[in-house]
Amino acid sequence: MKHRFFILLEYTLIILHSLVIVLIIGQERLILPPILEVTGRMHPLLLHFPIVLLIMAVAMESLISDHIPRQIRSHFLLITVLLTGLTVAAGLILSFEPGYEYDNIKWHQWTAIALFWLGSIWYWTIDQKHLLLKKATPLLLVVLVIVTGHLGANITHGENFLLEPLKTKSVDNLSFEEALAFDHVIKPIFEQKCISCHKASKQKGELRLDEIRFIQAGGKSGKSISTENPEESLIYKRIHLSKEDEEHMPPKEKAQLTEEEKHLISAWIGESPEINQKITAYPEESQFAQLVKNKIEQAKATSYPFSSASAQTIKNLNNEYRLVKALTPQSPALEVRFFGRKEFQSTKLQELKKVQEQVVSLNLSYMDLREGDVKTLANFKNLESLHLNFTGIQGPWLKELKSLKNLKQLSLSGNPLQDEDLKILADFEKLEKLFLWQTEISEESLKAFQRSNQKTSVITGFQGDGTAIQLNPPILEYQNVIFKEEETIRMKHPISSVTIFYTLDGSEPDSLHSERYTDPIKIGKSSEIKARAFAKGWIGSSDISTHLFKARVKPENASLSFPPDPKYSGNGAATLFDLEKGDDDFASGKWLGFQSSPMEAILELDSSTEPRQITLSLFSDEGSHIFLPESIEVWQESQGGNWQRIHLDKPKLAEDYMGKRYHSKTIDLDTSVPVKNVKIRLNPLSTLPKWHNASGSKGWVFIDEILID
Repeated sequence: MKHRFFILLEYTLIILHSLVIVLIIGQERLILPPILEVTGRMHPLLLHFPIVLLIMAVAMESLISDHIPRQIRSHFLLITVLLTGLTVAAGLILSFEPGYEYDNIKWHQWTAIALFWLGSIWYWTIDQKHLLLKKATPLLLVVLVIVTGHLGANITHGENFLLEPLKTKSVDNLSFEEALAFDHVIKPIFEQKCISCHKASKQKGELRLDEIRFIQAGGKSGKSISTENPEESLIYKRIHLSKEDEEHMPPKEKAQLTEEEKHLISAWIGESPEINQKITAYPEESQFAQLVKNKIEQAKATSYPFSSASAQTIKNLNNEYRLVKALTPQSPALEVRFFGRKEFQSTKLQELKKVQEQVVSLNLSYMDLREGDVKTLANFKNLESLHLNFTGIQGPWLKELKSLKNLKQLSLSGNPLQDEDLKILADFEKLEKLFLWQTEISEESLKAFQRSNQKTSVITGFQGDGTAIQLNPPILEYQNVIFKEEETIRMKHPISSVTIFYTLDGSEPDSLHSERYTDPIKIGKSSEIKARAFAKGWIGSSDISTHLFKARVKPENASLSFPPDPKYSGNGAATLFDLEKGDDDFASGKWLGFQSSPMEAILELDSSTEPRQITLSLFSDEGSHIFLPESIEVWQESQGGNWQRIHLDKPKLAEDYMGKRYHSKTIDLDTSVPVKNVKIRLNPLSTLPKWHNASGSKGWVFIDEILID
């Protein structure tokens, strides 16, 4: 005789069937109370239980029924079918919410209902002796579980989620020449992090991100992308919001975009007149193209047939005039660059014998090379990129390089090469790019060479129509953003024949008044470095800049007069002196955020360290309501114990959305008296400007470091 509890469960099962039928008939015409809406949202939580329990019930009945009493098997199946019914009812309720199209969920819905009905039939007929019914029902249940689960995964994770890895071709397994911007770079990111909420079957905010035409159409809140005004694009805004913001994409409970993925999406929006153009169609200075190239190189990093050189060997080979480093962080491949023409000797090149197997990129531009040096280069069998601009190399010496079977890029600009030397270069089988600017080779010979060697692209510094093109900015290399005594900065450029000019005071560099870069630069104080590249026949590059901060002095004690906002409190005052720069994720814990109160820090200093100046490291992102302070005040305690204001600054207010930017403000202290206690006060913007979409609200101030020299 059945226990009353299980009789009650059977009645509950009948009620569940009635509810499911009502939900099927009623569809969107039903008005549901909030408690049922909550039940509907429990569907993703509940669905895992019936999947597992149904498989277990089938196994118990088909494989080990002789070892388990019939009553236990029956009760287990009843509970399983009840959970299945509850999950189906929750799913039906969830489907009434906005964002779900019936045509896209109907097959999942009906297979789930069939699963519930078939499970119930099995329970009511479990004691039947009919052999076909006894064997076929469990088998059909397993098939329905698999099909229903697969269809559900397609709704949650994207079409053909299960088999997608077998057919999706992402940028990681493509060559740079094959890759398309959307199909191979952006779409795989969307599929992993975005499409579960923005696809045909679930259009959150009426936005779809699974196909180009839907991305261009936008959603309820505006344009998905705007190439004319990238920072106004819906996608751009949402991915850069704080993770705690309700409008942040993806939602904080979902897998988040990496910084690399954010940069890729942002650059794609800002630099793509055509959404799905080839990566090779982007200009050479394109940040997006460079990010994709780096991604491809990282994906291929593990494909080299050699192991890594030891970290100690690499460290020993580095000095002020020779830089040896990994091509990418995970790669065993190395790139090497020489600096300082006067310091170069053949022995410096020969010392690389310890890592000649790992060197795939070597830059000897502006070094004085001899024929023996070129013979040494022939030992670097894995070289892929070789820069020999302005080295005095003679044409006949190039024969020594024929043994470099992996060479893809060769730069020979500024050398006395003749027309006949092109015959030697024609024998380089894998050569893809050949730089021959400022040589003695005639234009006719270059054209003839290009016609007969179409696999090799010859670059002479001009576009085909004779119009000069703009150089991309130089690359700045350094070890530490924050240093105590001194930091060395190196500059380089992919086109090695350029000349780099720089400034250290934040002013704009030019080729007439600025310093020319020749050797590594030693920085002994906080500086804003800006650099530009120039070359004859080219348009000068835009500038590239970076801030390097000197932090010679650490306060004996530091305190905050007002606590930061709890969401952006980091480690309190200690955050400002931990010598760790924050990135553009201002919720990472490395930034302190203030809105309702000012940032006021009181520093107790040891006057014997002779502090001279203070540098504030700040952040702004107008789209996230983060502005520079309305005012910056610095106070210094006098010998009599009174506070005297020594600095007041009111930074210029941004006039538009400028994106995420870093700022530094350096203030000189009054060294005419011993410097002991200093007070710094940053007042948040009292009201956002009229052009802002949150005009009238208070602004935020974010600071990550206070650096004392």
